[in-house]
Amino acid sequence: MKRWVLVLLTLLLAVGCAQQTEQKQRNDTVVFVDPNAVQAGAYGDLYFTANGYSFGIYDPIDEVLSHISSTASFAEQSCAFEGEDVYYFFSGFEVMANQIDGAERVTAINLVDDTVKTPEGVFIGMTEEALCEAMHCSPDEDGLYVTEDGTAQRNITVLDGTVRAVSYLPAD
Repeated sequence: MKRWVLVLLTLLLAVGCAQQTEQKQRNDTVVFVDPNAVQAGAYGDLYFTANGYSFGIYDPIDEVLSHISSTASFAEQSCAFEGEDVYYFFSGFEVMANQIDGAERVTAINLVDDTVKTPEGVFIGMTEEALCEAMHCSPDEDGLYVTEDGTAQRNITVLDGTVRAVSYLPAD
């Protein structure tokens, strides 16, 4: 009996996602932020560099892909929120993009392993002491280091004295 209930719930979720996807295909002008505030390159010093190319929040994803890789794998997700999140996966990091003001733009950059670093040399797995030396900061009790500049924000999460996550996001 439990198995049938689980199958039924899975089917209902799939149908709900399919209906949302159809609606998004008809309305592809979903805006998540004020388009007047979006300027490519307005992220100040909070950029990420891959393959010798620097990019950041709200840069057009087509430009980014043309400079760092033409073979990125990607996935689309549209069930949870209005609009469509597109994830591009690279060695060591991932980039999320959304439609903003008629263009697909970078809306998040996440480091996923220790093979890549921020321009300051921060990487997943480094000690909090090394992080503070690189970032000229003091250890933080809550383990979250937030830097904001222009339209971007970088969050560095430390757990048990080790950097566990590095993300670039739109500033609040």
